Amino acid sequence: MKKLLVVLVAVLILVGCGKKSPLLGTWNGDTQDGINTTFIFEKDGNVEYKNEYGFNSEGTYKINKDEVTIKLDSWEKEKVYKFEVKNSKLTLTATDKYSPSYDSMTKKD
Repeated sequence: MKKLLVVLVAVLILVGCGKKSPLLGTWNGDTQDGINTTFIFEKDGNVEYKNEYGFNSEGTYKINKDEVTIKLDSWEKEKVYKFEVKNSKLTLTATDKYSPSYDSMTKKD
């Protein structure tokens, strides 16, 4: 019984020490067309999107290697972006020709 308890505690410690998502937090910057935009990526896989024109939407996101899939409630389909976080700057590059890309977004928290 003690061995099982020790194994369970060890597993919980390892899971708790998992790698933190590089996207967590609030990011602000402009689209390639100059529209000021904010993404808020939360730990539970939720995301909020806002832009300077008053467009707000919530949804979910999933990370797979260097890609993030975002599905906002207001979008018909999910969108996939290549992402890079470097020197506290986030770049989201659209993988389709219809979505905007976001270059050099700054982390706000």
